[in-house]
Amino acid sequence: MRNMKRRDLLKWTALSSALAFGAPLLAQEGRKKVLYYDYSSGYIHDPTRDYDGKTGKCGTFFREFGEKNGLDVLCTKDGNVFGEDLTQFSAIILYTSGDLYVRNPHCPGNPVPAGTQEKLVEAVRAGVGLLSLHPTTDSWRCNGTQYVSKPTEETYRNDPESVRTPFTRLVGGQFIIHGPQQEAEVLFADPVELPSLKAVPGKSYRCFEEWYCLKNLNPDLHVYLTLNTQGMRGDCYNRPPFPVVWARKEEKGISAYSAFGHGPRQWDDPFIQSVSGDLLLLVTGKISTDLTPNRQTACPNAGIAHF
Repeated sequence: MRNMKRRDLLKWTALSSALAFGAPLLAQEGRKKVLYYDYSSGYIHDPTRDYDGKTGKCGTFFREFGEKNGLDVLCTKDGNVFGEDLTQFSAIILYTSGDLYVRNPHCPGNPVPAGTQEKLVEAVRAGVGLLSLHPTTDSWRCNGTQYVSKPTEETYRNDPESVRTPFTRLVGGQFIIHGPQQEAEVLFADPVELPSLKAVPGKSYRCFEEWYCLKNLNPDLHVYLTLNTQGMRGDCYNRPPFPVVWARKEEKGISAYSAFGHGPRQWDDPFIQSVSGDLLLLVTGKISTDLTPNRQTACPNAGIAHF
């Protein structure tokens, strides 16, 4: 945070910690089931790595958060669970990348059954919430699923909505590439709505992250945070501000995305914890915000993906 006094920082840290680990009122409500699935057919992010038989850092955060907020979070790497009735869950959390139908011999667990893309869409439309995290915009991408280290003009061009994969349309955006990890500023859309953001002095926050560049952004996004690209290192950030945290309606359900969470250090950041917790509460119906599309006002030039 820019120019935050130590007194304000301590006050906000205490408040955000309370948000991240829940309030007694939420814990007293009826418990809901949430499915957490992390799997990659390509690069495996550290927060998904299980150590000594224990769930990775990201899954552990959500399981502990759920315990405090009336949510039973099932953490799994076995994609076969998507062959079951998904409407048994109040929400599904995904930390995934690549073609999730493809087996990765280096990634524990199993890919998902054929037809899961369409099944996820149907589940969310029926009212199951979806929370997609950091690399999930790299799942089932248009124009192939391989990571491109030197993108061409075609790589950056927005695809017509009609040819975007069902999953890309459901999540609301697609990964292009990322530059060097660095500290950057995220700007809060006005009005500020998520409880975690209201707790922060000012309307921005600075944090260290591997910032994904995105394209194929849905016009129906309700944006909470945009990335201030001014002064960032890396040619891929030479573009107007674009959304990094949003939610959108998919008939009866809510699909939310957070670009945060690349490494273990991010999951120790109380701001990232609080935003992530808010989004889970949002997609499970425990909190609500205005979901009217606001991309054109929050970041009117975000659709420019080729620079």
